[in-house]
Amino acid sequence: MRGAPPSSPARLRLVGDVDGLARIALGREATPAAQAAALLSDMGGLDAANALLMCVRRHGRRCRVESYDDEQLWPLLEAVRGLGRLREHRAVPLLLPLLDPGTMIPDYLTYRLETAVIRTLLAIGAPEGTDLLLARLAGAPDSADIDLVHELRDPEAVVPLLALLWNMLPGYPVQAVRALGSFRDARTGPAMLYLASSTGSTRELRRAALQALVDLPDVPWATTRNNLGISALLWRLTQDPDRETVWLAAVLHSRTEDGRQTLVSRLRHPHSAHDRAVPESLPSETACMMACAVIREKPDLFDAAEVGPLLSRLLLAREEPRPLRQAAAEALGSLGGQAATAALLDALGHDRIADSAADVLARLPAPPEQRLLELLAGSGDPVRRRGAAVALGLARSTAAAPLLLAALDRAGPRPLRAAATDALGLLGHRPAAEPLGAILTDPAEAPGLQARAVRALGRIGVPESLTAVSAAARAPSEAVRLRAAEALGGFPTDEAVRLLGHLAGDPDADIACAALSALGRIGTPAVRELTALVERAPGQRAPAQRELVQALSRCAGAEAVTALGRVATGPFEAAARAAAVDALADRPEPERLGPLLRFLDGNGPARMPRHVDVVGALARIDDDLAVESVVAYFESQSFFTAQHSWDEARKSLTTLATRRLRDSTL
Repeated sequence: MRGAPPSSPARLRLVGDVDGLARIALGREATPAAQAAALLSDMGGLDAANALLMCVRRHGRRCRVESYDDEQLWPLLEAVRGLGRLREHRAVPLLLPLLDPGTMIPDYLTYRLETAVIRTLLAIGAPEGTDLLLARLAGAPDSADIDLVHELRDPEAVVPLLALLWNMLPGYPVQAVRALGSFRDARTGPAMLYLASSTGSTRELRRAALQALVDLPDVPWATTRNNLGISALLWRLTQDPDRETVWLAAVLHSRTEDGRQTLVSRLRHPHSAHDRAVPESLPSETACMMACAVIREKPDLFDAAEVGPLLSRLLLAREEPRPLRQAAAEALGSLGGQAATAALLDALGHDRIADSAADVLARLPAPPEQRLLELLAGSGDPVRRRGAAVALGLARSTAAAPLLLAALDRAGPRPLRAAATDALGLLGHRPAAEPLGAILTDPAEAPGLQARAVRALGRIGVPESLTAVSAAARAPSEAVRLRAAEALGGFPTDEAVRLLGHLAGDPDADIACAALSALGRIGTPAVRELTALVERAPGQRAPAQRELVQALSRCAGAEAVTALGRVATGPFEAAARAAAVDALADRPEPERLGPLLRFLDGNGPARMPRHVDVVGALARIDDDLAVESVVAYFESQSFFTAQHSWDEARKSLTTLATRRLRDSTL
């Protein structure tokens, strides 16, 4: 790792030498001057601001008599940007002359300087910045120009921006709409409505315009005389084939009384002109589902006495599509009340919707536990009994445990036995371990039920169940092995760790990933097995490699750090190496320093995006080698460095300097 002279900008920043940085910023060496100017703005204070003002003043005179290239312009750009970060109002009269045509700055660099000046003026809040930006938008604006609109804070700019919107739309429609929408100004409402309803708008543009309307703090058309016309536009948007567009339109409908009535009408006529579900009615069904979703999110806006019966009818109509009935169940759950609960209980007898109804019942503030227990204990409809078992398990009803154990009887219906198995696992009911283990050892049982039994045993976690779960890990059924891999994570023993190491090499990718995830749940006791798996990991698929990294990140100690370092610097998939670097960056152990340094030294140019994360982590390590690496990374930046890398390099130095200042005051 190369060193740095004592007078380098990075070294001066670490010791807080404002005067030394000011001297370099005002010097003739372009790269150190730019670095010093940027660091001065990070330090802040009156002396730093004065130095940056002097830098801009000198360059303002010099650029009229000297020709500039990329490197020479860099100090001026950093000084201008720094004054913006400091919100220095004294800079305004110095910035505008930089854009005069009398300078000797080449045309290809003038654009960058003008952009920096405008951004700084906008940060300061100077009206000159607004005028300059509007002038650029009136010409042939590019993406960077439209991005600058997000930095405007002057509400008076909304009207001229609306006039210029049509100049921005041809090239960057979505970006322009989002920029204008960032003002959250009701005056943008008519333009957004027009773009959202125009047949010439793309799906992305329509979404952006509707999102801008949703983000407005008030409804700009709530009291206008043409409210009905606007409601008609929104009604047509609820017929859009794009679900997100329909959702946004439905949210806007909920803002006004007549809009809410429109949503209620969707519940009455879910298929629009059709009296039943046919392919042509799919847009109307989507609108009905979004109406249900709005009621679920904002139940207080609707009259439960009006919408409750409509939702119940949708829920219990067996001929309706399942997604529509599921949406109705969710909306009923938000409304609550006895009528909604009764409809959901009735839906437990509908096999296509029973699971959704059970889930909603379990999430009610006061689930109808007694009624569910009665349904489970009865000898009536097995579908309803199964739905009750599902709901009681999701509600974690301990009172249901004896009934659920009785439902495991081999003479009972298989769907009910499966639901009882799942519920007992969710309850963590320890007495269920023995009958569930018996299901595993019975070769006559269906593999699907055995897989559920394995999962339940893993959730219960009784040590005596390990033998049965271990046997399931060698079963011929992939479904059973998958659940066994998941379940073994609940048994932090040497035997379970060895079995999981074996399953991590299973040819089925899902089983391998499940085994690695289980090892991660076991954590540090599994670190040696995980370390051994690193040897075989290069030949595995990318998902398994990423899961291995995730598992190692859950283990404490130097051994896990070493293994992560081997992944970060070894012949692994790019995604796995990136995940290992991220994991190392978040580690507390000092041993992470070595792998991070090796990654910096042996993985391409020092300005690669992943290096930014590594350097940020090194800045938090109290070690001389880490400090040297951060300094070297900062000094490797140049005029052509990506802005993100340059900003992060500065932030890393600030982190180091802040830590040193804190340590010196302790």
